[in-house]
Amino acid sequence: MRTIQGKMFMAFSIMICLAIIPISYITYQNASSVIEENATTFISDSIRRADEKLRSTMEEADQVAKVIVTRDMVAQSLLSDTAAPSYEWFQEKKQVEDYIASMAAYKTYIQRISVMGFNGKLFQNGFARINQTKLQGLIEKGELRENRRHVLFDASTENSMLLVRPLLTGGKSIGLGVIEFHPDFMKRVFEIQPLKGSVIGVVDGRGQIIYHSGSNENVISDLSAVMTDMNKGIGSEAAGRLKEINGETYLTVQIASDLTGWTTIGMVPTSELLREVEQIRKQLILITVLVLLAVHVISIVLSKQITKNLKRLHNTMKRVGEGQLKARPRIDAQDEVGQLSEMFTTMMTNVQELMEETEERGRQKREAEYRALQSQINPHFLYNTLNTINYLSKIQQVPNIGEISAALVELMRFAVDQKRDLIPIREELELLKRYLSIQRYRFMDRITVSIDAEEATLDCLIPKFVLQPIVENALLHGFGASSERAGRITVKSYCREGSDMTIDVTDNGAGISEEQLEALHKHESERHAREGTGIGISNVKDRIRLAFGEQYGLSIVSVPGILTTVELRLPQCKEKGVVTHELENRFR
Repeated sequence: MRTIQGKMFMAFSIMICLAIIPISYITYQNASSVIEENATTFISDSIRRADEKLRSTMEEADQVAKVIVTRDMVAQSLLSDTAAPSYEWFQEKKQVEDYIASMAAYKTYIQRISVMGFNGKLFQNGFARINQTKLQGLIEKGELRENRRHVLFDASTENSMLLVRPLLTGGKSIGLGVIEFHPDFMKRVFEIQPLKGSVIGVVDGRGQIIYHSGSNENVISDLSAVMTDMNKGIGSEAAGRLKEINGETYLTVQIASDLTGWTTIGMVPTSELLREVEQIRKQLILITVLVLLAVHVISIVLSKQITKNLKRLHNTMKRVGEGQLKARPRIDAQDEVGQLSEMFTTMMTNVQELMEETEERGRQKREAEYRALQSQINPHFLYNTLNTINYLSKIQQVPNIGEISAALVELMRFAVDQKRDLIPIREELELLKRYLSIQRYRFMDRITVSIDAEEATLDCLIPKFVLQPIVENALLHGFGASSERAGRITVKSYCREGSDMTIDVTDNGAGISEEQLEALHKHESERHAREGTGIGISNVKDRIRLAFGEQYGLSIVSVPGILTTVELRLPQCKEKGVVTHELENRFR
């Protein structure tokens, strides 16, 4: 993908994929989640309705059992001494069984009602599903004598379910009332089949299957395992969970009944739940493929049209790179490519002009270098001449001329040296002393100069010839107007807080007016340079800022007729490399 056309196609394709794939995925997930939640709600509601039906039926059957076991006639019949086959026994048996039959009338879910006494008496009605031995075995269960409702399930007798209540007289249990439910009772209650392929199972607290619906035998055999794996502490509010059984995933919902302690489990295969969602997923994949194909065709057409002018510009640039500097693209478009072409044309025109200008400047530079080479003869000639004067003064024993010429030679030596822009304050002060030794003969010792430099500042670097112009201005403008006036100049260097230092040059001369101070700040004081060394105050200020940064420089405070102080603020730099490094960082 080295061409713009290929990159545009990739960009369009990636953009469409990033737009369609997340939307398709989110849509699929949301649809699956909604269907799962709806299925969970539907199954839960169906199970709750079945559980409520079971509850109401159990409550009704329990009311029947309460009425029977609290009837005095039934209790008296169990406690009577009549025995078969006497007439009294027959009358008593007929009376109790007719009463039991009347209580079971119109209760289609009741198969038979039995009243058993601990003394062996037995009253029954209806069809016998549980044999006499198993029924008599209930007498031996001591927990059934507690005065409450007991719900039992006998899987050995066609899934028979029993409701048992003890019969009490004087607070003592004398027998049991047993209601046997119809064999299809559980089927009537739980045959809800909420969705296609779903399975409904009822499991007791011991994991025994009480009832199941559905034809998937593999699922039925694993109901106990499902019950064991799921949270037994779950209450009436149950959420759907995904459970894998025999390689197939099921949405399982379970609700525990507080009436019987049984747990009803509903399971629906996710393949049935998500059948419609799978169809949506296939449609989304098809739409994505079609959109990508359409994007491919459109991107080819658009990229070809868009890159047409770019190719023209590219070919022109290639020709320029081969040396045809007069080559220009012919693009009339007003879009970014047209603007780029126009800018390229302007740039190449400017390049040609700059090349011509550079060639002219090169010629001028060579001429200037030649003139500079010639001009270097003058300072060296002056330097050598001063040395000759100094030599002659020593021969002719004229010490004052020798002192002046020696001081001027030293100043010229530093002026000619172009390799050292920064020198220690120690050397700058020596240069200042050389200059003052020359001026001493002019002012006839009526100007006193004192120098007070802290030892810590003597090795700090400073641009050369920054103190001499300031002292010169003090001499010429502070004391030069009056040839009789005596004065004093103080030069003091000291360290400030942090990493800065200060050099103060103070004189008690004529001072500077506010107008002159404003002129100095506006660099108008350069006109005074012709009267001295040729280096003005603004020049000193500019050189300090160029060397150390805009935060450094000088300031002037003056009270006319009293004093003038020039304060130089400088960093404490003792190595030239450090200064150079800081300067490079500022100009990067």
